[in-house]
Amino acid sequence: MNKFSSLPVLTTGLLLSLVHHSMAGFDSPYPHSSLISELKWSPVVKMKGYANGDNWPIAWMHDDSQLTAFCDGKGFSKEDLDLSLGFAWVYGDPPGFYAKNIRSGADTPTGWGAKGIKASDMIAVDNVLYMFVRNYKPSGSDDFTNSRLACSTNSGVSWTWAGWHFSDTFGCPAFVQFGRNYQGARDEYVYIASQANDSAYGYSPDIVMARVNKGEVMKRSKYAFFGGIENGHAIWFENIAKGKPIFTDPKGTQRIAITYNAGLGRYILTSSHLTGKKATHTAALGIFEAPEPWGPWSTIYYDDHWSVKDGKDCRTYHHRFPAKWISVDGKTMWLLYSGLDCDLYSFCVKKAVLEVVQKK
Repeated sequence: MNKFSSLPVLTTGLLLSLVHHSMAGFDSPYPHSSLISELKWSPVVKMKGYANGDNWPIAWMHDDSQLTAFCDGKGFSKEDLDLSLGFAWVYGDPPGFYAKNIRSGADTPTGWGAKGIKASDMIAVDNVLYMFVRNYKPSGSDDFTNSRLACSTNSGVSWTWAGWHFSDTFGCPAFVQFGRNYQGARDEYVYIASQANDSAYGYSPDIVMARVNKGEVMKRSKYAFFGGIENGHAIWFENIAKGKPIFTDPKGTQRIAITYNAGLGRYILTSSHLTGKKATHTAALGIFEAPEPWGPWSTIYYDDHWSVKDGKDCRTYHHRFPAKWISVDGKTMWLLYSGLDCDLYSFCVKKAVLEVVQKK
């Protein structure tokens, strides 16, 4: 059997039975949203059968399917090898979705944790697939705290790597996600955000942002960095050192994601944060909204103990709302994430229903 063959159709199963409601936590870094009064969570849903790995960046492709990347696992087939970076197609919408592994030129043998490249995010733009990986170690270096860009014109089968990498600040880059194949984007730019440090395993209070014309994503010289607001407009600098944060949480940010909710006309940001003690991962989650990718931000949800089972915290990370799984009216979104505890080292999704109090 081909070591990269996959299981056929996968179905879904429910792990929890209670629906819980939440508003902003009292210690959230931003005021509560005036647009969204409440978020209601449904039970977590997982693909039945076999799903093994974490991180799960996901790109909405031109043909309406989605391509995801898994890390430190076998993906969706027990017969496949453990990979530090592997890929799979995801078909359908939760709860009736399924997935299958594919073989790719970027498949990477397992380097557990920080010792192997992991995809931090992917995006499809006009039939070109882009991917940032974190934990990149330049040749001749022992430093794994870098991020590097690659692109694919054949849906992830083969990749071309950029001849440059971010060696500081953009340690875990995430693309600002729009619609299928980048439909509905705000302009001709691709936007990239990251916690403002050089490691995906630490927390920074700040999130920073870059942008690049969508036809020049592979060219480092074409990147500009958010430098604040002047006369009501965002300003951009070529010098990364002039960058200013788009978001700040004194409790830290880690492995963030930003998705445009077209139905509500809002950018939705997700981030992990610390809960009073040093940790690589926590059970905490913050969800924020803004009219622009750089703010001003308001809080939808903020909880130090978002993920709990049997009274114990479950460490989770890389939370994101795939654009394909946001309803037309914007009021229903499915959160994709993974974790280290509570049987969450898998492809996990959870439905969030928003109570909207006013339109845009």
